[in-house]
Amino acid sequence: MLLSGPKATARRLREGLHKKPSLPRFVFLVHALTPAHKRILGARFSDPELMAGGKGWGVPGRLCRIVVEGLAIGEVISLPLLPEELLTDQEGALGRMEDGIRRAEGPVAAVGLGSVLAVVAGRGEALAERVNVPITTGAAATAWAALGNTLRVHERLGGPIVVLGASGTVGDALVEALRGLGHEVIAGGTGKALERRCKTLGARLLPEEEAAASARVVVGAATTGGTLAPEHLQPHSVLIDVALPPTLKRGPLPPGVVILAGEAVDLPRGWTRGLWGQLYHLFAGYGPQQIFACLAEPMVMAIQGRTTPFALGRRLKPGALAEFTEAARELGLTPRLARGWREARLDELPRR
Repeated sequence: MLLSGPKATARRLREGLHKKPSLPRFVFLVHALTPAHKRILGARFSDPELMAGGKGWGVPGRLCRIVVEGLAIGEVISLPLLPEELLTDQEGALGRMEDGIRRAEGPVAAVGLGSVLAVVAGRGEALAERVNVPITTGAAATAWAALGNTLRVHERLGGPIVVLGASGTVGDALVEALRGLGHEVIAGGTGKALERRCKTLGARLLPEEEAAASARVVVGAATTGGTLAPEHLQPHSVLIDVALPPTLKRGPLPPGVVILAGEAVDLPRGWTRGLWGQLYHLFAGYGPQQIFACLAEPMVMAIQGRTTPFALGRRLKPGALAEFTEAARELGLTPRLARGWREARLDELPRR
């Protein structure tokens, strides 16, 4: 029986007062990293062509749902495309990213871009022009995590700090932040623009191979990996790597070299995910007890109700790294020294 009149109105008001407010939602766009990942996405999306290893562009779909208890709900939406496919046809990649956002459930407060998606089509700027949702590339969060992990390693090893890929968004932010803290920084790279930037910041500039060989604390921050032969690292050095694919080419490591996941972050409190969320953690390289910082950036925006991206385009805006650092502190997020999936202890690292 339908109720009407003052009593029914009062009842509905009481129910409304006790109804839990809906949590803000964020989306994290990702893509396949290997042909095997494409087949996994085919199983997830019930796409026989992808399951058979097809080369079609496929259709974006929700890979998993993440709940940060009492704070936010996230959707990881994947494009079934490989890095080379995204880089070759960036206009097509842009259309697929837009399509992926449209497939999200409910209103979305922020969208983050994972891996190569943070680089193609103007580093998020072209996508931001097409959709009415804040887009953020993850560069501020990545720089925050890499900075925290680098400082911990440097406390143990000392000496200059090398930043490879210093002309990229994250590399530039790290050089500026480390110089601001008074550290001696050697930037790895070439070019007149980078030369001028290093002069402004007071950093030395060397070609990447020379830079890597000149100190025991090395940060790999290039936007594309596989650029450095392992032999150029000093023995008993530490590579804090945020590049994806990884910085190093294949080959034997010099004695005592340790490689750390530069953008690893401890699993946020209240982080829950279903079966596909657990699988995503595995084949994205997170492991069961951590995430990468780029995933945290849209989450933080959604929780804060922030509409200004932390990172968009080639350079971080002044203050963006400090703003993310403060937001991460308020939410209890912490960088994590990690060797692959497991936490690395300081006593595992080389000494001065």
